Amino acid sequence: MNIKSIICLLLPCLMQACASDSLNSQSVIDAATQQQTPTELDRWIADSITTPYNIEVVYRWQKNANAGKTFVSPPKPQNVKAVLRAVRQLCFDIYSQETFGGARFLQGKTPLRIYLYGGKNVDENGVELLNNPSLTPSEMAIFRVDNFKASDVNKLYALLRSVHHQFARRLAELVAYDRDRFSRISGHRYTGSTEPLAAPINYSKKEKDYFGLADYANKRGFYTMQAFLSAEDDFAEIVSSTLCATPKEVSDAIITAQTPDQDSDPEVQQQYNKEAEQAYKEMVAKQEFVEQYMQKNLKINLKQLQVACVRSINNYIKQHAQ
Repeated sequence: MNIKSIICLLLPCLMQACASDSLNSQSVIDAATQQQTPTELDRWIADSITTPYNIEVVYRWQKNANAGKTFVSPPKPQNVKAVLRAVRQLCFDIYSQETFGGARFLQGKTPLRIYLYGGKNVDENGVELLNNPSLTPSEMAIFRVDNFKASDVNKLYALLRSVHHQFARRLAELVAYDRDRFSRISGHRYTGSTEPLAAPINYSKKEKDYFGLADYANKRGFYTMQAFLSAEDDFAEIVSSTLCATPKEVSDAIITAQTPDQDSDPEVQQQYNKEAEQAYKEMVAKQEFVEQYMQKNLKINLKQLQVACVRSINNYIKQHAQ
């Protein structure tokens, strides 16, 4: 049998083998993102979050759903419910109390979508952020889901600081404030980047110290380090840090701003005195601005809301410590 005859005999077999081994045109990743059979967690989310608040919750991996410049993995499902319960109970439910917004307050004001991520949200400068700057205020990103523990005060604090920060931005988007007037108070201090904040912000590794009322920020007219980034961050941080701190802690932060550093050189001391006076002036002016906005535009007394939030947080911690 010549070579030509052999090739003719083998050709049909080769074509059949190639056909059976051809690549599947459907991407494995795309297939993973297709509609899945609802789980018990999906049904709970639908009943507890989506239906009452009209919020879509995204906790499975989605194509192109990277949380910014760093990759953040999807969360482990076993912690999703605990995180969402805390968000609902310690943020949305409080705003819905009759003393504040009432049952109808949240209608049209909650984020349209909440993304959940397992890890931290660390930017290119090594600074962990409370929000995802690439999202719009109508979307909320919740990080650190994998290591969340309802009984851990620091982890709960980090969660609530992020949630209240983002919800404040959402409210400010829907019910606008005079941004130009607010920006003029500390406009010369905004960095627009975390690069100059990386060193001072990383001194402490504890969640509450990292996100909390910081001496370094207080002495420069801000409540927190994240407030340096922009007027929008500053505004949201005043709301968020106030709602997650006791009145005494806020008062202490203002006292810190008002207290100048000490130096034996009279000229240096004079400069310190001026800086402290200016920092105090800016902090008080911004706090009053935000309180007036909340009262006039949202019909909510910020100090009363603060007391309700702190009381709810304390009760929540006691409940889960048992």
